[in-house]
Amino acid sequence: MNRKITGVYFSPTGGTKKTVEVIAKAIDGNVVMEDLTKLAQRLEPLSFDESDYVVVGVPVYAGRIPLEMEKYFNAMKGNDTPAVCVVVYGNRDYDDALLELTELLEKNGFRVHAGGAFIGEHSYTNLVGGGRPDQEDVEVAKDFGRTAWEKFKKRNDVSNKWKPLQVKGKHPYKERMPSAPMAPITTDDCVFCGLCAEACPMEAVDFEDYYSVDATRCIRCCACIKICPQDAKRFEHPMVEKITESLIANCSNIRKDPELFF
Repeated sequence: MNRKITGVYFSPTGGTKKTVEVIAKAIDGNVVMEDLTKLAQRLEPLSFDESDYVVVGVPVYAGRIPLEMEKYFNAMKGNDTPAVCVVVYGNRDYDDALLELTELLEKNGFRVHAGGAFIGEHSYTNLVGGGRPDQEDVEVAKDFGRTAWEKFKKRNDVSNKWKPLQVKGKHPYKERMPSAPMAPITTDDCVFCGLCAEACPMEAVDFEDYYSVDATRCIRCCACIKICPQDAKRFEHPMVEKITESLIANCSNIRKDPELFF
C-alpha cells in the first residue's frame, strides 16, 4: 500500500511535535512533517486526498483544542483521507479535545480511524508532567503508530464500511472560558536574543522590542517562557498563578498514561 505519510502539528513548546513525529515515523521513516506552529505557516490551509495518510496533533488548552487551530482545521481539507488524531495534555485531563479534533476532521473530509491522548510537560510548570513525553511515552507512541497502520490496512483490504471513531468526550464541548487579555512580563535579565519572538505562534512578541507582548494576541502557550535562556519571561497574573498552584497540588504526584482508541 503506497501512501504518502504526513505528520501535521501545532506545538509551541515541543511536546506535540515529538509525539506526532514518533507516531508518524513508526509507520514510515520517510514522513513529511508539516509544522503549523508559526503564524506564517498557517496562512495557506493544507489539503489532502485519498492516497494520503495523515497524523494530526495539537496540544490541549483547558480541555479543548486551541481556538487558533479550530479555525485552521475548518479550512484544512481532506478527500476521504485516512487520519490519526492526537492530543497532548499536561497531566491533568484532555476533557473533550480528542472528540473535538476527531469530529472536526471528519467534518472536513478525513476518515479518522485511530486517536490517542498523550501527556506532555504542562506549559505552566515543569512540576506537572515534567520531562514528558519521556522514553516510556515514546515506546507507547511507536506501538500506537504501528498498530493504527496495521488496523487501517486490514480494514481497507476487506473494504469494511467506514464507521466514525469512538473516543472519550462529551457534547456540548467544554465551554471556552473567557478571560481578560494577559501576557508574560519581561525582566531585566533579557539579553535581546530574540528567541521569544521567533517562538511565539501568534507573533505577539514585538520583533524590535522583546519587552512588548501584545496581550490581545497571547494564547498563554508559554513558548516564549520555555525557550528563554535567561528565564527572563514569566507570568505574574493572579489567574495563572492560581491555576498553577492548583495543578501542582492536584496533578504533580500522579502519572497519567496515554489513552488510545481504534
